[in-house]
Amino acid sequence: MSPDAGGVVAVELVVFLIVLVAVAILSSGSAWIARRRSREPIELSSSSPQGERAEAVLTACLLAGRLSAERYRRDMAILAAQEAHRQPPLTPPGP
Repeated sequence: MSPDAGGVVAVELVVFLIVLVAVAILSSGSAWIARRRSREPIELSSSSPQGERAEAVLTACLLAGRLSAERYRRDMAILAAQEAHRQPPLTPPGP
């Protein structure tokens, strides 16, 4: 190995580490932004035309990118629980 080869390897290692740190910073920054956005409340009444169902509003927000998939699933579960509490499912009469 020539003396210059060691210097080239060191430069390549430094460049690799700089790129690795940049990717890590961008990744954690985008995750932080996503967490902040998921805490913002979705206004179901003001963002929906009158009579539109909350499920449709949540789906539209998900497709528009204003709502994370995790938040969509959580909000849909809350809506389903509220509906089940208001209107319990009908069960057939016993034997």
